[in-house]
Amino acid sequence: MWAPSTVPVLAVVVAGAALGGGCSQRVDLGTIGDGAANILWSATFEPGDVSEWTAEGQGGIDAENISIVPTAATDVAHTGRFAGKATVMPAAGMDSINYFYRLQPSPPEAYYAAWFYVSPAFTVGSWLSLIHFRGSHSGDGANVYPTWDINLYSQPDGSLAAQLYNYVTTKDLQQPNPVAVPIGSWVHFEVLFRKATDMTGQLEVWQDNVPILNAEGVMTAETDWTEWSVGASADDISPGQGVVYVDDATISVNRLGSGS
Repeated sequence: MWAPSTVPVLAVVVAGAALGGGCSQRVDLGTIGDGAANILWSATFEPGDVSEWTAEGQGGIDAENISIVPTAATDVAHTGRFAGKATVMPAAGMDSINYFYRLQPSPPEAYYAAWFYVSPAFTVGSWLSLIHFRGSHSGDGANVYPTWDINLYSQPDGSLAAQLYNYVTTKDLQQPNPVAVPIGSWVHFEVLFRKATDMTGQLEVWQDNVPILNAEGVMTAETDWTEWSVGASADDISPGQGVVYVDDATISVNRLGSGS
């Protein structure tokens, strides 16, 4: 569960223009699509780089407290030849961050999904973030603050399970019957993000089509400006380096499920 570091060793950000406005504002998808199609945006990494994320100047990569930046790689892929490779190397109690992020499209309600492959070559000491949302207090990309995370935590049996972390309340929403996240194989996470400045918002999470977490009746955003990140962030792993792969990311009007 990442929050901005006060003393970053390295920060790499490739960003585009941010859009502002209130949560009730209609989001113009004209530069992304006509809004009629279910899939508003997708990234497969098949160009062999991160150009799908930076397209239209509406996304990029974020790396902090590590000299390795998120990139496309052929080590392992869900489909095709390439997948995104996020590397973390936490040290001295500082969060290590490697994210691919996207700003638009960002309608009032959408499904954000991606496939993840957690390398079996490391173990999680405290938490491992796979999905990260941020908002902007001023709605223009300034005064950015973290809002929600999908984090993996170690279970008593040694497996990992997802929890939904709320930065506003600093509380984790836990699964009553945790579903283990497979290590060394692909897993699909999909998140319904419903924007609301009052207690009518919602975040619901599916793991391989199984609903695992649902935060209803919550404030999810202060403004329309929302940043969605996928990759990895951690503050305690062993040995000192861990890798998470990401592939076939989508933002859609309706839920796609892991079979799409």
